Amino acid sequence: MSGTTELDTTKAYLVPVAHLELTGEPDLTHLALYTWVERIGLWATEAGICGRTTEQGPLPAGTEVTCLGCLNRKPVYEQLLYSHNNRHQLEAEARRQQAFAEDTPENGAWHTVWLEGNWSWVTKKMTTAAQREYAADRVAAYSRYLATCDGDLDREEPDGLRWWREAGR
Repeated sequence: MSGTTELDTTKAYLVPVAHLELTGEPDLTHLALYTWVERIGLWATEAGICGRTTEQGPLPAGTEVTCLGCLNRKPVYEQLLYSHNNRHQLEAEARRQQAFAEDTPENGAWHTVWLEGNWSWVTKKMTTAAQREYAADRVAAYSRYLATCDGDLDREEPDGLRWWREAGR
C-alpha cells in the first residue's frame, strides 16, 4: 500500500502480504491486518489471518491472494474490520437511539413545566423527594434528547433543575 500517509490511523486494513522466505514455506500470498502502531509511530502488518508468519509490510494493492486459509477467513475479518473501523459511528448511533428513546410525551411535558413554569414552586408542592427526583429525571432525559438533536453531547443538566440538592449543601 503506497501512500500510507493517506490512511486513517484509527482504522485497521486487510492487505496482501508475502510469505516468509523459509525453507519449506509455501509460496503463497496471504492477507494480514495493517495497523498503525502508536508506540513506534509506524504502520505494521501482523501474521497472515490464516496464522502463518509473513514478511513485514503490505504488497501493492490488487496483488492476488493465493492462500486458501486467508481467503476462507476473509469474510469474517472484513465483518470484524467493518465493526472495528465504524465503532465511533456505531457508538454515536447508539447514543442517538438512546436519546430518541427519551423523546416521550411525558418527558416533553415535564421539560415544558421546567422551562415555562415556576419549577421551584411546582416541585415544592410535591409531597416526597422521590416525586421531585422523578420529575427532574424526566426533564434531564428530555434535555439529553434536545442536546443530541443540537449535536451537543457534552451538555449538562439544566441549571437549578435539582434545586433541593443545591439548597442542602
